[in-house]
Amino acid sequence: MRRAAVGVAMFAAVVLVGHAQSPGLTGRVVADSTGEPIANARVTLTTTAAVATLGAPVGLTDADGRFAIPGAADAQRVVASKSGYARSEPSATTGQPIEIRLRRGATISGRVVDRFGDPVAGARVAAQAPSRAQDNPASVAVAESDDRGEYRLAGLPAGHFVVVAMTMSMTTTPEIVGNRQVFISRPEVQRTYYPGATTPAEAQTFDLQFGDERPDIDFVVPTGHAIGNPFSVMRLTPSPLPQPANAAVRTTGIIRGRIVSADGRGLSHAQVRLMQTGFGVRSTTTADEDGSFEFTDLPPGKFGVIASKMGYSPIGSDDAPLGLLLNSGSTLDLAEGETHEKVDLRLQRWGTLEGRVFDELGDPIQGASVQLLHIRYESGRRRLVPAGGAAHATDDLGRYRIYALAPGRYVVSATVGDVADLPGYTRSYFPGTPNAGEAQFVSMGVSQDLTGIDFSLSRTRTARISGKMIDAAGQPTTGGTVQLLPSAQSTSVTSVPAGARILPDGQFEFANVPPGQYVIQVYRGRQNRWIEGEFVSIPVTVNGTDIKDLILQTSSGSSIKGRITFDTYNDSKTPARSAIELMPIPTDFDLSPRNSLAIAEIHDDWSFDMKGVNGPRRLQLTRVPRGWTLKQVLVHRLDATDRPLPFGRPDQSLTDVEVVLTDRMTELSGTIADDRATPTAGASLIVFPMNRDRWYPSSRFLGTTTAGADGAFTLSGLPMGAYYAVAVARLPTEGEDAWQDPTFLESLVPRASSVTLGDAQKISLPLRLVSR
Repeated sequence: MRRAAVGVAMFAAVVLVGHAQSPGLTGRVVADSTGEPIANARVTLTTTAAVATLGAPVGLTDADGRFAIPGAADAQRVVASKSGYARSEPSATTGQPIEIRLRRGATISGRVVDRFGDPVAGARVAAQAPSRAQDNPASVAVAESDDRGEYRLAGLPAGHFVVVAMTMSMTTTPEIVGNRQVFISRPEVQRTYYPGATTPAEAQTFDLQFGDERPDIDFVVPTGHAIGNPFSVMRLTPSPLPQPANAAVRTTGIIRGRIVSADGRGLSHAQVRLMQTGFGVRSTTTADEDGSFEFTDLPPGKFGVIASKMGYSPIGSDDAPLGLLLNSGSTLDLAEGETHEKVDLRLQRWGTLEGRVFDELGDPIQGASVQLLHIRYESGRRRLVPAGGAAHATDDLGRYRIYALAPGRYVVSATVGDVADLPGYTRSYFPGTPNAGEAQFVSMGVSQDLTGIDFSLSRTRTARISGKMIDAAGQPTTGGTVQLLPSAQSTSVTSVPAGARILPDGQFEFANVPPGQYVIQVYRGRQNRWIEGEFVSIPVTVNGTDIKDLILQTSSGSSIKGRITFDTYNDSKTPARSAIELMPIPTDFDLSPRNSLAIAEIHDDWSFDMKGVNGPRRLQLTRVPRGWTLKQVLVHRLDATDRPLPFGRPDQSLTDVEVVLTDRMTELSGTIADDRATPTAGASLIVFPMNRDRWYPSSRFLGTTTAGADGAFTLSGLPMGAYYAVAVARLPTEGEDAWQDPTFLESLVPRASSVTLGDAQKISLPLRLVSR
């Protein structure tokens, strides 16, 4: 075994010599009914090896249905599959040609609805071989219902099957922990077997032949188990509330209202939740046929009412509709015995997008993973990243449907994913290109339905990356996440992590990797608030040739110990420890985890600890009490403020770090007005340094705040220095840190005012709104 050093002490890779390959297998795949060749059928081998391995050879048939793939000496049978056909697994002998005949697969389709007939999205529907010995037999085919409640199971072989719809809800109950009441959520999975049974033995059995189609296999599930409904995902069981201190207070208040659509039409059967300040969820109810609801027997207090219905989201929500905002409803004060009428809430219908995905021959691809991307500024770069929500798989007709879409501009992308696993296909973008720079944006309006977003996947030379993971102690591991990410040094404009196939002995494999520069990261997750988990990151360059036998050994990282001190006008004045957060912020995201970073454990004597730190970091305060700011970071009494520090090895640990907080703060205040000198409420102030070397992500020299109702603003705690200050109507929408993009900041310089802040200096600066 040859161990290769890779530039940074925190990671290592081992490359092993590949094994000689056996003669392989050749043959032809044809349609059983006609004998016609089937192009682009997927063919792979299974083995009799006692221990599972990765890297099974996979091939695609050519236009004449022929294939030739390398085989293993212990190959037992070949597996062939194609969208719309049932898979075939004939016995095979390496070195001898074989003809494989595929037959059309059977399909089962229908809807999943609740007791009101409303669609249930996200229900998992499966066809299973009936077994009286098992309560939950293995699934032969699986699909998810969409926002219309529709599902389609395809590629089924001939045989006997039962069909089950699996839904889930969260039941939350109050428990007393110490002197606090907390709510504990527990998932509940319910299996409903067609036509309404609770066990496979009671279910209807379907006798399927090849090519059969069984439509209208519909399910009715409990309303509270509608997975796609935000309330039912986190459905709360109303809990007993403390009795009012004054027993004479009457609980006779009433709140009535109506749930309506954007056009004022009543929305039947919407779920409505009543929140009470200081107590959380008071009650839930379901609106009637015209959207009306009522809560009775209420004590006096401050209440909030929010509503949810499948296919709708709160009007004015900037996030994806499934991310329901608790402040998107109505708030009110209820007096004793008072009745509040006309508490009406408006919901807007979701946007949807649908289309089909094909191969280069125009045949539909089943199991392709379709995902929406949008431009976001993250980790110091503007890239295409997932637009929230899970990817959606295509059915046997190549169809996909994406729902719960907020207005915006999206790029539609597709990749073969784990289900299809077709070699040689790379991520492709609508209208049908492997180049993200040539992708066409799709504009989604409010409640818009976009159809016909059809495109083909692109063929290119791809590679497999495989190896084994071991922990810091040298033992095989499967813990944590394993991701393949475009390197920050690459020219790729798409940043979509790819997950690996992992076996119990720590073997991993990334399939269908197109040429490019990447990093493989293994992160075992934060052990607790102040200890990051074991981590490793290695760079890989893919040029179409398989990369095999990598050894990824995680590192337990470095530790950071120090103390917090104060530079203050009043030596007896110290802030609350709980209001301070000190974190090691990555300066190179190729060499550090991208989330779940350590937060220093601050002790009673103001000493602090962090462990498991890997990669270059800056020590920064990410949360600071009002009236305090960072003055200095000292390492062994030398100034290390704003400097990247190396971590990863035990000998890179730090034991003498001093973080100095001060209440001698700068302050920039003023008003923002438009070109007619009218105060502009809600405008944003951006302050950034004249020194462009300080324009890096999360720099403490960058600041922003929002003007109040009178156009007034105050921004405190910036370090001393020379700055630009500019007011804009709104910040860029490409992510919460998009305003820190150096390109955007540079565009503001010609219209910005200049200001120099001295030690603890307070400056008033009136600003005029500028257009972008």
